[in-house]
Amino acid sequence: MGISRDISECEIEFVKEMAEGLGNTGVILDNLLTKAHDARSMAMELMHTYQIDPGNASTKLVNLNKHIREYNALVDKAEDALRWLLIQREACGFRTHKNVNLHYPIPSKLTPVKK
Repeated sequence: MGISRDISECEIEFVKEMAEGLGNTGVILDNLLTKAHDARSMAMELMHTYQIDPGNASTKLVNLNKHIREYNALVDKAEDALRWLLIQREACGFRTHKNVNLHYPIPSKLTPVKK
């Protein structure tokens, strides 16, 4: 027969807190990636509009680059959230992160458009 021991209430609470922390960080990361996806779609739509009709180019470029900067800022925040998630996983004893990187792929940044 195997060795068994009673699990204390404190240990149960500790594991619950770890799981809640991992879950919260995952939700934050997921939300950031969704916002980044939406911002990228908007930037690509504006880029397409600019290419089709470059009239009033300076105003369109300012607006396009504003959206690109917003997207890039969201990517930066998502990278930070992913780092925190990996740190939390390490602290919880998880040593491999392949599934995390597959589930939360960080998109590449966009380069602002120049005249």
